[in-house]
Parts: sequence; C-alpha cells; structure tokens
Amino acid sequence: MKKTLYTIVCLFLLVSCKEEEIHTLSPEALKIETEVLKQKVLFDAPGIAIGLIKNDTIVYTGAHGVRSLDTKEPLTTRSLFHMASVSKPFVATAIVQLVEQGKIDLDEKLTHYLPYYTMADARYKDITIKQMLAHTSGIPNIDDYEWDKPQYDDGAAERYARSQNTEVLDFEPGTQYNYSNPAFDILCDVIAKTSGMTFEAYMKQSIFEPIGMKNSTFLKPEVPEDLATQPHVFGDSLQSEVSAIYPYNRRHAGSSTLHSNVEDMLLWAQVYLNKGIINGKRIYSEASYELLTAVHTPEDQRKICLSWFPGRINESPIYYHGGQDTGFNSFFGFVPEHNTAIVMMANTDYFWRTNNAAIILKNIIFDDTLRSRAPIHFKLKDCILKGGIEKMKAIYFEEKQKSPQDYYFNDGELDDLGYWLIDRNHLKPALDVLLFQTEVEPDHAGWVDSVGDAYKEMDSIDLAIKWYKKALEMKPDQDFSKEKLDKLLASQPKG
Repeated sequence: MKKTLYTIVCLFLLVSCKEEEIHTLSPEALKIETEVLKQKVLFDAPGIAIGLIKNDTIVYTGAHGVRSLDTKEPLTTRSLFHMASVSKPFVATAIVQLVEQGKIDLDEKLTHYLPYYTMADARYKDITIKQMLAHTSGIPNIDDYEWDKPQYDDGAAERYARSQNTEVLDFEPGTQYNYSNPAFDILCDVIAKTSGMTFEAYMKQSIFEPIGMKNSTFLKPEVPEDLATQPHVFGDSLQSEVSAIYPYNRRHAGSSTLHSNVEDMLLWAQVYLNKGIINGKRIYSEASYELLTAVHTPEDQRKICLSWFPGRINESPIYYHGGQDTGFNSFFGFVPEHNTAIVMMANTDYFWRTNNAAIILKNIIFDDTLRSRAPIHFKLKDCILKGGIEKMKAIYFEEKQKSPQDYYFNDGELDDLGYWLIDRNHLKPALDVLLFQTEVEPDHAGWVDSVGDAYKEMDSIDLAIKWYKKALEMKPDQDFSKEKLDKLLASQPKG
C-alpha cells in the first residue's frame, strides 16, 4: 500500500482474526480501506484490488485477499486481473489514434477496412466504425465466448470476423442501441489491418508502452505466473472456488481480454484526467478526448459515448465501464470535474462493481458517509445447506431487524438463491427457499411461478402444474407461466 501526500495518521486496523497490523493511512485512505474490506466480506470475494487518484495524487492503492484460493498467495497492487469489458475503452482509444493518423474515418463503412466482411443481412454494408464503438451497429451480441476452446494464434481476430457471415442484424445500423461485444472483437481486425500489425502488438506499442503500463497485455500467455490472478465461482456448495475455466479466447480480445493491475490502471486514469497527456507525452489529442466522451447514440436511446458509458455521480459527470466474465469483475471510472478516477477489480463471479465503486467515489469526492451493503442471499447462501431452512429464516429476520442493515432485502434475492440451488441440484433446499419467498411476498405471482419451477425440477409435475395455475390466477397475463403450464399439460398422457 502506498503512502499518500496527505497528512499521515497512525492507527490500528484489525485485518485478520489472528493479528493486528499497523497501517499508516490518511483519513481518505482509511475511509476507502474500511469500505473495501467490508465489501470483500459481504460479497465473499477471494480478493479485491483498488486504486483511487485525485488531483494528480494517488489517494489509495490496496490489494486484499489472495490471487487464488488454491495457492493462498496474497494479492498485491501488481497482481494482474482479467479486466473483461474494461477492454473496450482501450479499443476506442486505439481507433481514435488511428483516426488522427489518417488511417481510419469513424464515419467510413466497416467493409471499407475489411472487404471480406459479410453477414446474412444486406444492411451490414451500412455499418460504420462509429456505430460499432457506440453499440448502434445492430451486430447481435453472443452468449458463448468459447472460453473452454480458447484460440491463441494471430489469425483468431479475422476468423472471428469472418464467422459473422451467418448472422442477421438486430436492427438497421445507427437507429438503436444494443450492447455488442462482437463489434469490438471485429474492430480488433480493423486495427490490425489499418496499423499493419496484430491488435495486441498495436496496443502494446501505441498505448501500453507510451503510457508506462509495463505489465498490461491483451495476451494471456504474456501474463507472468507470479502476477496471475485466478477466477473464482460459487461451487456446488455455494462457496467460492477456483473456476475450472479461465475466460480467455483471442477471438474476443477487443471485448474482453485486457489483463492489467492497479498500478497500470492508475496511469491510464492520468491519461484520461489530463485529456490525453501523461508525463508530458500526448497519447491522443484533446479533440480525440472530446470525441471519445461525446454521446453518439440516437436521442431516444441510451446515451453512449465511444465505448464509455456517461453517467452522473451527485450531479457530476462520470465516464465509466465495468466488466464481468467468468470469475472476474472490474470497474474503471473517472470524474473530470473533480479530477478523480477509480479502478476496482475482484476475482469473483458475483460483485456489485458499479455500486461498490460509486459508494467509494461519493464518500471521497463529496464526503458522504455511505455504507456498503450486499444482497441478502450472499449471507443466506452460507447457511441454507449447512443449517437448513429454519436456520436460514432466523438469520434472514435477524439481519432484517438490524439498524443500519448490512444487506439489501429487495425483490428477487431469495429467488436468486433458489435458482443458485436449482442449478447445483440442491432441489429440496431450493424449494424451501422459494416457498419462503412466497411467505415473505405472498402477492407476487412471479415467486409463485418459481415454486412451480422447483417442483418441475423435482419431477413433481402435478404440483408444478398446480403452482403455475396459481400464478396465472394471480396474474393472468404472466406469459412465461402460461407457456410453462401449456407445455406441461401437453406432455401429460391423454385420458
């Protein structure tokens, strides 16, 4: 952990159940660390790394937990995380650099740069580079990134772009917003073809090296073993474990495969807070900064810049991007008005990255006193399989009566827990949880439908039918219940 330039105070923080360590932290740094350590516990995260910069000063860097639950090796601020969709603003930055070099025109058609590109929809010929960066191209998103079948060779980007030849656009290019990972993956080959080098080589030469991001890479094989962080998922017992699959495939470099750490990402923060300049070097022009942070979507659609999501934090503009892939979560955001930026990474599947980062930003920028909270099922998952439904209910009501509360009790959290259990074949506990949900919210037809799902998974078809019918009595226009009921009734023996 780095000392800040602020007044340093000494205090004792309990950081483990066995020993106390002395930390020298500024008041702001202490505020950040308190929240991060709480978030780590609330979200059952094996590790969290975070950095915050304000007014050209690093206020806080910290790494808490382990790189892997298997090895128990501690995280450091140099540990490299899979950054998932935080990759996308790097792609956008590379594109505007190539615009400055006269090699790309944002309003030019994709096919001008990739003449081989085709889709099973003639409208693809109208897709522009700007539309791809603003998620208005109409290129459909995908569900399967084939992490279990990774490709590593230089031809992966072009092969992926060519594989779009059977796809149909979601809408006419430029008319709507729809988040598209494939658009950014295809842009990798645009960068390669216009720069004359592989996408990954261009990013290293034109972004990482000039900025000083010494450990960052889009190539997983380049990640040193002693800096690598492992992805974690909830296993069969709903406890965190190292994922059997690592989320890497060179086909999806532009949308997903950036690997970086706190130290490098704070350099990236300086570039954006200084509108393209770091250590006297210009990475892109101020005009490109304005282009990157301007909205490029139709008026009636969600506002999107060139890859960046614009938002507000206590009325101040923030530009941000989050990322989530198997076993990893990440967030990067910068608030120009307050010359502040934050990066946050967790090696876990479930983490409220945007909410957790926003709490820290608000507390630091505006001196708010917000407290981190997690959805209640993160607490309940630890007892339902060991203690049973009655123990879980007791904990539920105990936590709900606390003031202030450490957990949210919103719609759907018990539902999420029920389906976590169904997915892991813990069918009786799942049923118990979903029945309890109907006790807590007896007028919610969706929760009644969920009980039907549990009975269906248990092959109790008559009871499933009964609960789907009950859901439809409560809400006759609940189409998903009707579809499930009709399918079950049609499968029953006639007569």
